Amino acid sequence: MVTVALVYNLIHSETLRNAPLDALAEYDDTTTIQAIHTALTSAGHHVIDIEADEAIAERLRSVRPDIVFNIAEGLRGESRESHVPAICEMLGLAYTGSTPLTLALCLNKARTKEILLHYGIPTPRFVVLNDPLAELSVPLRYPLIVKLLQEGSSMGLSERSIVDDEAALRAQVATLFRCYHEPLLVEEFIQGREFTVGVLGNGTLHTLPITEVIFQDPRGIVLFAPDAAMVALYREQGIDVAALPRAHHRSVCPAQLPPALQARIEQTALRAFRALGCRDWGRVDMRLALDGELYVLELNPIAGIAPGYWLPRSAEVAGLSYADFINEILAQALLRGSKGSS
Repeated sequence: MVTVALVYNLIHSETLRNAPLDALAEYDDTTTIQAIHTALTSAGHHVIDIEADEAIAERLRSVRPDIVFNIAEGLRGESRESHVPAICEMLGLAYTGSTPLTLALCLNKARTKEILLHYGIPTPRFVVLNDPLAELSVPLRYPLIVKLLQEGSSMGLSERSIVDDEAALRAQVATLFRCYHEPLLVEEFIQGREFTVGVLGNGTLHTLPITEVIFQDPRGIVLFAPDAAMVALYREQGIDVAALPRAHHRSVCPAQLPPALQARIEQTALRAFRALGCRDWGRVDMRLALDGELYVLELNPIAGIAPGYWLPRSAEVAGLSYADFINEILAQALLRGSKGSS
């Protein structure tokens, strides 16, 4: 048995103050925290729940756990996901998941793509815009997709994110800068099949069964769709929930694939995971273009692990219960620590 500090960021109504509705997208609700807590205690561990607010360093110093189970997204800043691991390293505490450097790199989609390209892993051609009037520094082929540079969970994406001409591009760029006040990534949109692959391990890596995301529209993308806890909070705030986004996709796991394509997807996921220096667990998103090229879109070293999300569902297909999956993440971190890695 070990003492585990479960560290997270909860959904709070204050997050919505002067912010877009999907500002909640990265945070967890109490149901998720309870599920992870129960999974860890089922293996005999002593679990202490700690919210990663501005007092997190003092709380961790007081508790001195054997290890931190980290799913905190961070409160603010371009490297927010790296804050808790950096504090853990400062305090000399072991923790699950990737290092501060890897988390900061993966949160920045452009830096992720630069590293992928260095290792010869295909990713869509792109440009970063740091102000709404900036021109594309290299020519890109339409259609393009406009994303927030440093956010996850489909924040900032909408039916208007895919643009077919300069006028639509400029309109979407202006909207996102006005709403989110942060740099944007403009990349060539890859039409084709979308896959997401979970990875577990360190020196020896294992892929989980591949999930395919299937869209109603051939040019579909995964949009932010609030869960029940978010909808309840919106109602409390007097927000019209009828106007909230709806998911226009479904997922299938395991994906139905010929063996050669399955092997390509799995090997690409492992190469990307290693290239970014990910540890213990994570998820790799990619698309198979109509011409057969496989492109990595992004890496998620703190992917959603609430029950029913893609990664736990994929683990279940692999024969791991939810408790088994959560405790495998912990076991990978503990094993890594026993070999002398922080």
